[in-house]
Amino acid sequence: MADWKRTPKVIHIKREQGEGNWFYATSPDLRGLLVADATPEGLEKMIPQAIANLYGAREIEISVIPLDDGDEGPHGAWVAVPVELMGNHYMKPDYMKA
Repeated sequence: MADWKRTPKVIHIKREQGEGNWFYATSPDLRGLLVADATPEGLEKMIPQAIANLYGAREIEISVIPLDDGDEGPHGAWVAVPVELMGNHYMKPDYMKA
């Protein structure tokens, strides 16, 4: 069995527009993920950081990469890749820079 801490994981995102014109994102693949923003663009920017924060709470450093589904719209899924698997190819993404 593969060690889940060392395996890339696809995280599907479900987006909804709620009351008061707020936009929400959750995931059936990542318990605890709940992101909210007043705009769809703001929501999209917050998703990778929220995923990284949930993994970080488990002391797992990851890079969150959009899954290219061939669609120009919001990403339907992201891939959480443990940094240790990326070796010398790892570059800290913008959402993780201070």
